[in-house]
Amino acid sequence: MSIRNFLASAALALTLAGGAMTPAFAADDHIINMQDVDIKAFIENVGIVTGRTFVIDPRVNGKVNIVSEKPLNDTQVFAVFKEVLRVHGYTVIRAANGEYRVTLLQGAAQDAPFSESGNGITGQFATTILRVPEGKAAEAARLIKPVMHSQGQVSANPDGNIIVVTDFAENLRKARAIVEAMGAGGNIRETIQLSQLSVLDAQDALKQLGGSKAPYKVVALEATNSLIVEGSAEEVLKLRRLLESMDVGSPVPRGAVSVVPLRFADGEGLNTLIQQLLPTYSIEGQPAPTVAYDSGSNTLVISAAGDVQANLEQIIRKLDQRRPQVLVEAIIVEISNDAAKELGVQFALGGTDGSTVPLLSSNFSRQAGNLLNVIGAIGADDVGLSETTRSAFETAAVSSLAGLDGGAFGVGGNSNGTLFGLIINALETDEDSNILSTPFVTTLDNVPATFLVGQEIPITTGESLGGNNLNPFRTFERQEVGIQLDVLPQISDGDVIRLEIEQIVSSISGVLTSAAGDFVLNKREITTTVLANDGEIIVLGGLVQDDEEIEVSKVPILGDIPVAGKLFRSTGKTRNKTNLMVFLRPTIIRTAADARPLTQTRLDQIRAEDLRQSGRAVSKIDALLAPSR
Repeated sequence: MSIRNFLASAALALTLAGGAMTPAFAADDHIINMQDVDIKAFIENVGIVTGRTFVIDPRVNGKVNIVSEKPLNDTQVFAVFKEVLRVHGYTVIRAANGEYRVTLLQGAAQDAPFSESGNGITGQFATTILRVPEGKAAEAARLIKPVMHSQGQVSANPDGNIIVVTDFAENLRKARAIVEAMGAGGNIRETIQLSQLSVLDAQDALKQLGGSKAPYKVVALEATNSLIVEGSAEEVLKLRRLLESMDVGSPVPRGAVSVVPLRFADGEGLNTLIQQLLPTYSIEGQPAPTVAYDSGSNTLVISAAGDVQANLEQIIRKLDQRRPQVLVEAIIVEISNDAAKELGVQFALGGTDGSTVPLLSSNFSRQAGNLLNVIGAIGADDVGLSETTRSAFETAAVSSLAGLDGGAFGVGGNSNGTLFGLIINALETDEDSNILSTPFVTTLDNVPATFLVGQEIPITTGESLGGNNLNPFRTFERQEVGIQLDVLPQISDGDVIRLEIEQIVSSISGVLTSAAGDFVLNKREITTTVLANDGEIIVLGGLVQDDEEIEVSKVPILGDIPVAGKLFRSTGKTRNKTNLMVFLRPTIIRTAADARPLTQTRLDQIRAEDLRQSGRAVSKIDALLAPSR
């Protein structure tokens, strides 16, 4: 039984039970209208639509009323579901094995899962830890409490800088905003001058010490070898003391060789650039400086005087920076409609056994069913054809009639030495197609990327039988058929992205003829260069096409007779309408924090699809991504 039929049956059962439930659920088109429907039946239906497993607390009961004015997808249905539960004093908590527990809001805070990001999932309880300025935990808890749900909880150690908040996602975001506002008001900025310690080494050390959630910010000024530090007064004081303890002693004399490990840059390309600069550092009477690259460790080795080493290291550090990435998403939409109508009339009349009845017939190649073959099979015995010839006519007649499409009407026979036959064939076809392709690829700024999904099919390029049909051979080449996206992104000021794009969509249409096996390929190709803002959707190109073809085959003069002329002609009409559009959306990814939500969105998408198709309570993807023990 399909989901649609199952839900329709459930709706009917609930109506007979006294409620009125009229859901119309399709794959991505859910309209929910419910009146006084038992909440447990509602939970059961949502489980079917979303593919999730729910364990219902025995204390959950009541009736629900819902009205939706527009279609909802699976994700929106689940969001509505959580809001309905919240209105009635319930919530869902996801267990470790992937199932959801439907329980009372009261007491749910103790079971809320931990949210490392501090945002949580909309409509569900979550627990997060927030860091506040030193000694302000009690004050932060007092400010957060009024914006929390009645069943939410906040805990703080009065003299510390940590608070623990459990609430719905939107309230967690409010709590985080309050804490950030408290911290921002007390932050100070200070410039710390270094004398012996390299400012870049100091910056790296402080970033590693603070981690991704450091309560301070550090910016290096290489020109003056100084650091700009922003944070609370206490944090800045700690950093100043730490840097002073590190920035001591006289500079260590440099050796003849220094080793510079690279973090982000392509060592081979960077080495090529440095080699071009080396002649400018050559001093007459001294050994020429050299730079070598070790690909195994991605390291540059510099052999030069101490001051030359320092200058080259400074250049390398400036170039060895994390480069932003660009996620390029293409949206290819093709909507087409092919319609055809065929109407043809064929007739034949002829005499046998010396009859004076002349041969009259109409036979059109565009119509399936060759009437002359049929008449030949009927009159084969009367005209005295051999067994072989008669068998050939019968085979041809059966094959001809088997090729009829659509509706057909026919009569035929032999009466008083006269053969006659008539076939009327009518056919109407209507074929709609809606193709949506969304290829996407992530690449570094100013680095070309290619995405290809398809097949390689053989295309004949030549063949030869050789002398006396000996040593025959055929040559062919492989051609890629599918979806291909080639892109080169370049990020400029203002987060404007220049994109050099080649988008190709190809498919196999069929063979050229029944006799020749050569393929006919459909191909849509766009090669262009565009500018787009970060996250902006831009149209690359498109085609709106409406082709109509009318073909009439008829007997001269007779086919033009009003009304009766239809008996002497065959008419075909075909119409092809195509709407093809290609859109593009580039998104800049500068940090791991930028990449995380984009990756999570795609991961949730494929996880939901896996659950929907497999019917499992837990996706295999979660098992694959689980950390190994």
